[in-house]
Amino acid sequence: MENSGKMKSREYCSYLSFCKVNRFRSVRVFLRRRVHLNSFIPGGVFSAAILSDGCPQIRAFAMVVRVGLIVGGMLLVPQICPAQDSDVSGHYLAHFSKRVLTHHYYCDGINAGDINQDGHQDIVAGPFWYEGPSFLMAHEFYPAAVIPTEPSPSNSMFSFVYDFNGDGYPDILVLGRVHKHSAYWYENPGRGSGFWNRHFVFERIRGESPPFQDVDGDGMPELASHWDGQWGFIRPDRTHPKKPWSFTPVTEKGDYNQFYHGTGIGDVNGDGRRDLILNDGWWEQPSKDSPGSLWQSHPFRFGEERGGAQMFAYDVDDDGDNDIITSLNAHGWGLAWFEQQRISGQIIFKKHLIMGDRSEEEKFGVAFSQPHALDLVDLNGDGLKDILTGKRMWAHGPTGDVEPNASPVVYWFELKRSADGSIRFLPHRTDDRSGVGVQIIGRDVTGDGRKDILTVSKLGTFLFTNQGEPE
Repeated sequence: MENSGKMKSREYCSYLSFCKVNRFRSVRVFLRRRVHLNSFIPGGVFSAAILSDGCPQIRAFAMVVRVGLIVGGMLLVPQICPAQDSDVSGHYLAHFSKRVLTHHYYCDGINAGDINQDGHQDIVAGPFWYEGPSFLMAHEFYPAAVIPTEPSPSNSMFSFVYDFNGDGYPDILVLGRVHKHSAYWYENPGRGSGFWNRHFVFERIRGESPPFQDVDGDGMPELASHWDGQWGFIRPDRTHPKKPWSFTPVTEKGDYNQFYHGTGIGDVNGDGRRDLILNDGWWEQPSKDSPGSLWQSHPFRFGEERGGAQMFAYDVDDDGDNDIITSLNAHGWGLAWFEQQRISGQIIFKKHLIMGDRSEEEKFGVAFSQPHALDLVDLNGDGLKDILTGKRMWAHGPTGDVEPNASPVVYWFELKRSADGSIRFLPHRTDDRSGVGVQIIGRDVTGDGRKDILTVSKLGTFLFTNQGEPE
């Protein structure tokens, strides 16, 4: 066990802004700063009613924060910016309200869980967990350091939430850069405070989009990664959770780049077992009657270039078998779904492009490069899963990759099935000043039954609350 720092508790009010209410329709931000809660009136209460700008109808919402201040006729309130409306015809009217949890760059991954077990979802991003339901309190669980935006990525690429030691409080697994950082999990102190104790997991987690899911059905999730030329799973010791994790290979040896792009978990062949999905094909999990045997390889190249990010198995066309959803080049262009077909009992895939490059923008209605983070989630409540993604900003600096300085957008692609069997993914822009890192999450963190959007980038940490109402 390792104590990662001096025990202390630092609770911040989220980034505050001096704002001016303009005719009760828009909020203009003048200054942003991070503030200790005890910097102002302790225990004071300030209420502000703010109306969203740019909505099809003016939506009022009231917000109560713990501290408030009036300076020169301006109100000090947490920044809440309305996102662009999405004109959809699904179960919900898709409208997302933008919350900026921080404008500093701390991390490239984000997640959620009930960290303090108060019945509300909290947001985890880098060294902080933001306490729900207001997300105004940022608790620092390991030493925070603001990272310059132009150089390479952060030391916190992925965050996963799970109770590793079984004490009832969710812990946090943090993965750093593929070639530079070891993986650690941080032990939730429960009612305690200060920096959390951290425990070594594994030397390196190779692959740029490692899934953390229960693959073998034993109730405990594993990390999919490759080590010594073989793909496999890195597992904790259920009975000794503080021990280093162990790697179990499931593929034959091969030549895999440590920065491998395109990884997922899902039941491809419909046998009820979850398979390993890579940009180079899928590996079939054997039955439990064959423990320890290597998984059968089914080669297929999904992304012809580098490969994408998170990959998903989902029955897009409702024909009874799972198709594959993936971006095609996480540092370039392309988003597609691959229709599963069977010829003489063999599974093959037919490519259907959802978004191409800049030359195909008119055809698909949108084009942005570097879709390096994906999630698959029902965002409008119609029972169909939609694709959530966006543009990664400055993955290799302001001059690297394709269109590095284009707008860092967040989009969701609405799955539409027509009566004639045709499939469409309709693009809806959520924002153009946030983008993604390597992890974007669709999760209901407000408790209203609608999936919200959580994302991070070099521009900060963001929450888009789903304001849609049932039709």
